[in-house]
Amino acid sequence: MGQLLLSVAQILVAVILAAVASYLGLLLFNRATRDLDEWAELRQGNAAMGLVLGSIILGIALILRPALIVPPVADTGARLYPLFALFIQAAGIIVGLVLALSAIIFAVGLFDRLTGQIDELAELQQGNIAVAAVMVGVILAVSILMSEAIEQIIAWFVAFSSGV
Repeated sequence: MGQLLLSVAQILVAVILAAVASYLGLLLFNRATRDLDEWAELRQGNAAMGLVLGSIILGIALILRPALIVPPVADTGARLYPLFALFIQAAGIIVGLVLALSAIIFAVGLFDRLTGQIDELAELQQGNIAVAAVMVGVILAVSILMSEAIEQIIAWFVAFSSGV
């Protein structure tokens, strides 16, 4: 019964933090692209912007997925294990979120600089689906490649916090 309650609590933590992470991801992307109002573009039905913002949410989820791994009981004892597991999960999601957002914003900015002949943000504002597809690819590639590194960081954090 205790494992069932822990699992339900972990689902709740994951859902709440996923919603917050998605919102923060879009908010930070909006701040990083000061010349572009993503919400206005979405309200106007700009599919290109929708694709890019959707890929940011999916990319964050890919990066944060390892944070949902339940740590072993270790030396916490049976009574403290649920709190320990929830703490590790929340901490992993927070650390992963900071790294995910930083990496996605950095990758998009770097890609924009490397492709100096195209102003990706202006093209997105005009609804250019081709440019959006390339940016989606960049965002998802960075996210997939980062996921393993985030998993290793979270594993280190679990080992560190449990004193192993």
